[in-house]
Amino acid sequence: MFIRNAASLMLAAITLAGCRRDDVKVYHVAKDDSAEPPPAQITEPEQISMAQPQQPQPQWTLPNGWQEIPPSQMRVASFTVTGSNGETADVGIIPLPAGENEIDLVNMWRDQLQLPAATNDTAEAVAIGSDSGKLFDIASDALLIDGKFRARILVAMLTSGGTSWFFKMTGEDSFVASQTESFLQFLKSVSFAQNSPAQIAAAPASQNESAGSIWTIPSGWQQLPPSEFLVAKFSIADADGAAAQVNVSSLAGDGGGQLANLNRWRGQLGLEPVTSGIPPVIVGPPGAAIIASGTVTVDYVGTDSRTGKPARLVGSIVPQNGQTWFYKLMGDPDIVARQKDAFIQFVQSAKYPNAP
Repeated sequence: MFIRNAASLMLAAITLAGCRRDDVKVYHVAKDDSAEPPPAQITEPEQISMAQPQQPQPQWTLPNGWQEIPPSQMRVASFTVTGSNGETADVGIIPLPAGENEIDLVNMWRDQLQLPAATNDTAEAVAIGSDSGKLFDIASDALLIDGKFRARILVAMLTSGGTSWFFKMTGEDSFVASQTESFLQFLKSVSFAQNSPAQIAAAPASQNESAGSIWTIPSGWQQLPPSEFLVAKFSIADADGAAAQVNVSSLAGDGGGQLANLNRWRGQLGLEPVTSGIPPVIVGPPGAAIIASGTVTVDYVGTDSRTGKPARLVGSIVPQNGQTWFYKLMGDPDIVARQKDAFIQFVQSAKYPNAP
């Protein structure tokens, strides 16, 4: 089975999926893989949307200078904005199941911009069509884009029925700021149209219905609804309450580069970043990397930066057909040790769309 091109992204996709300059090279990756993805474009790691075909679909009027492009795997729509000096910004529309904790979402975006977590909601009211939504405006302090420019994310959120719609612009700080008025006008132009019965019947199954079929899922793994930026998520627990999670995400291009993503993972374990290349090791103990056919698999041990507890992380970065897939097993060291072989087999079992 192959992953179907989903018409939507998952929360955040709200990540920041990014700009190129559409793939804005952001050398950092979000903590929850959560994004998993990373850096490179502040790209959305976009995640699977749980929106169903029968839900109302957005319509809009494009501002001057905006160009609609084919949506990436998890979006309903994508646009690119180009400035007179070659600056670019990425805009995406992402539907997600309603009910996510807003502060958690905000902190995922802040994490992608290497900012500390916030404790309260700093959103402003914004008009989205005839409704009132929320607007989040987040800018990095670090030079995340090509090592020269600060990054900025504008995200507008509107909840309607069982769906939260996210409209996200990502790019260089100053360029996104210059496009703010156009972004606001775009939001005001949005309306929602209900699909006809014929359209509903012809619509493909949503990605979350088929995502699990592209892998062979090991026994004992519990599939969970993917959170922002994730294509899939699994939980593994033992009788004593110890647990680990497996996250899967995907980004366009190289997803920010292997080294940047490895350092993102190292940061989640409180480990210092590495500056040299990835060691050419086939198999090894924690700290080593496995390289095969362009795939890099690492095994790190440290302290979970969120919980302060000992943790182990096994992660694989898999380039495929112009996309980069990120697989991460992280949690209790004993569970990760027992599940490592199953995790590697899980990664190897994947079947990708348009694979040769």
